[in-house]
Amino acid sequence: MKMVRKLAVIFIVIFTTSFGYGLEPEHNVIYAINAGGGAYIDAHGIHYARDPLMGKVGTESDYGRQLLVINRVKPNDEILYQTERYHHDTFGYDLPLAGDG
Repeated sequence: MKMVRKLAVIFIVIFTTSFGYGLEPEHNVIYAINAGGGAYIDAHGIHYARDPLMGKVGTESDYGRQLLVINRVKPNDEILYQTERYHHDTFGYDLPLAGDG
């Protein structure tokens, strides 16, 4: 169940920042991770934590920085889509949540 919750939170963050849904003041992001990248605050004020798995599990990549323009988000926020984490096995993030999200 924990893994499902983790994936749901990551999906929600990606979905809301990619498509602009759920960004009204009454919607709050519970936790956001910049997979493969450092800490970042986006144009909507969402605080992305530095990838806690850096140097521990899998591989972080900034290969996406070679892309010229993404054109789906504000130019300053493109860095969120230019870094990633991958692994040839299963991995996940432990989110420091006080309770149910």
